[in-house]
Amino acid sequence: MARKSDPKALRRLAELSMKLDSVSSESSIDPSKTDGSPRGPSWSVLAGLVLPGWPSYFRRRALSLILLMCGVVLPVAVVAVFVVRRNEITSVVLDRNVLRALEVVGVLFVLTRLVAVVEAVRSRDPQSPKRLATSLAVMGVLALLAPSAYAVTRAHDLSGVIADVFVSSGSSDPLATANGDANEGEFSTVLLLGGDEGPGRWALRTDSMILVIIHRDSGRVAMVSIPRNLNRVRFPPESAMAGKFPKGFDGLANAIYPYVLTRDEVASTYARGELQPEAVALASGLSYSFDVTIDDYVLVNMQGFLELVDVLGGVTMTLDETISMPGNVPGAKHDYPPKIGPGVVEMDGTVALGFVRSRSGDSDYGRMGRQRQLLAALAAQVSGVDVLRKFPDLARVMRWTVRTSLNTDEFSFLVERLRDGAAVKESIGLAPPLVNTRNPDFAEIAVLIDTIQFALAENVDFPYA
Repeated sequence: MARKSDPKALRRLAELSMKLDSVSSESSIDPSKTDGSPRGPSWSVLAGLVLPGWPSYFRRRALSLILLMCGVVLPVAVVAVFVVRRNEITSVVLDRNVLRALEVVGVLFVLTRLVAVVEAVRSRDPQSPKRLATSLAVMGVLALLAPSAYAVTRAHDLSGVIADVFVSSGSSDPLATANGDANEGEFSTVLLLGGDEGPGRWALRTDSMILVIIHRDSGRVAMVSIPRNLNRVRFPPESAMAGKFPKGFDGLANAIYPYVLTRDEVASTYARGELQPEAVALASGLSYSFDVTIDDYVLVNMQGFLELVDVLGGVTMTLDETISMPGNVPGAKHDYPPKIGPGVVEMDGTVALGFVRSRSGDSDYGRMGRQRQLLAALAAQVSGVDVLRKFPDLARVMRWTVRTSLNTDEFSFLVERLRDGAAVKESIGLAPPLVNTRNPDFAEIAVLIDTIQFALAENVDFPYA
């Protein structure tokens, strides 16, 4: 026989059932929120910082794909380019298009993560705690912002340096071509010019002039110093300077640059794109006089030379004799002893500049030899890896110290040759008794340079050394 139901028991049963339903509801997963993303706002924020777009893939698929593409795929692609082209890294770093791409990718790298964490925080459960998620978002974005901003700023600055230093002629043709040069293309010849003007001032006398001849296949290098007091430099027929000086320039070679600079009617005839007309005129005269093709020039303000040496970490030289140092060097950072050597001498930029400028102990010709010795020592001691590692600081100094007609590909070729162990094979000065600077025989000088090129190409000793 059925027992009469107890109303109190029924009420207790109903209450228990409601509690069980409540627990079941809280512990169950809402099918609408089963999106495969990390659960909880904190985990979504962390995931958004690492892989922007992943936490929101099932909520906002279009936004997710954009974030993944701009914040993950593009940066990975840039890294891949640098890895694949690591053997030509200099040309990559000096490519302004690559630098612009780096700036854009750097901005997107931070921006996509900012959008991802904001979206993750805003999509949280209203009942969940938000303080931890917000703190993670702020700290994560700030942690990424500093290095990204540094990289973008450096890329932007370097792009500006490239525009300032690597001036363009608008053509890939050599600066000055010799008539019937059979060796054209086998060698790269760069005219290195140095003067004692200050930062940003280019109205200088070229007291230092060196032809740097590079055998392209082997990387062997020769340096030929041109005396500042070389007389009667000749110019191609029908050129403006030949019209002014049909028998050769009536001053010293180091006065050609300022002569052209101060005469607009002459300078205008040597205008080639953004190049300094004065350097073009000087290269034209030396090329014609020596019967050698000159591909490019590098113009260096010598007051900035000491900065370049300091950035490169100095240079160590072994001197055979005592060198008397000049009384003062413009831009010197400290005093130095009146004499250096003999023996091993560690030089910073100030001492190095004093070493190459001193004439008190010997002569202009001795100074020419020291300039070549110092450049050879730098080439031997500074690797291409060093140049790349220190390039941001080098670029800062080069911006006001150096102008060159070399394009970035040509400069990269020289740096890569340096990395491959290119060495200075020969080093001579066109000075007495080899050359009579007051009345030079330019045909003999042309033969000398041909002989140097042959020695580089065949890897034999130069007979005049």
